[in-house]
Amino acid sequence: MKKIFFICFIFTLLFAAQKSYADTIIPAANTAPSVPSPITGEFSKSYKTSSENLLYLLLAALNEHNYPIEEIQFKTGSVLFKAYKKEFIASVSAQDGYNSFIKIIPADNNYNFSPVLLQKLHNYIEINNKTSFRKIL
Repeated sequence: MKKIFFICFIFTLLFAAQKSYADTIIPAANTAPSVPSPITGEFSKSYKTSSENLLYLLLAALNEHNYPIEEIQFKTGSVLFKAYKKEFIASVSAQDGYNSFIKIIPADNNYNFSPVLLQKLHNYIEINNKTSFRKIL
């Protein structure tokens, strides 16, 4: 009986252990420096509306969510506003007569903030995109 147990034990050590060691892959040392992952979020987005209409939609979205506006430049289509104790710059540009895009970036180039701000503004603009603004006077 001891002889059979000893043979099974040797058999297990020789064949089972080799299979488990053969399946193990040792990764090569990575000497390349780690690259930071890209920032996820939609900082720029295109809309089917005029640039003037998109600028007014952006101002309405900022007003809706109570983000204080620091500065507006209608000629360049840029807005400086504060949200979550940080300053952001939103710029509106025309692609052609019917399409325009908006880009929202932090003023200090520190992209460590929640993407909820971008989602709120883009959602408001998408919902109210069919609204057209007209001059009263």
